[in-house]
Amino acid sequence: MTATPATGFREELADRLQQYRAERGISDLERAAVVGGHPVDLLFTEAGENTAVLIDFGPPPGIDPARHLRLTHARDDLLTGLPSGGYGAKACPVGRTVRVPAWRILAGGEVLAPLFD
Repeated sequence: MTATPATGFREELADRLQQYRAERGISDLERAAVVGGHPVDLLFTEAGENTAVLIDFGPPPGIDPARHLRLTHARDDLLTGLPSGGYGAKACPVGRTVRVPAWRILAGGEVLAPLFD
């Protein structure tokens, strides 16, 4: 797979999220994990359960924002309860899924805290 500006930007955002979680003591973490056949940007273990993290760049051009959000939340719901981890995160089911808008990652800690704390 060839790196593109979009994949490079996704990696940068994942780096920032990983650093944010590491600063809060989270070290059991996987990047670009697959849960039930669905790719997730980060998967981490906290308090005995795994959390799948999806970075959301918003709807692609020409896609209704409300539809994009509905589909994203439906995808979130599919991940909960699926087996995950074992390659950094602990091997256990996904307990919750967090959709993180890209702008929140760029803004930094204060706007990320409500999503994870």
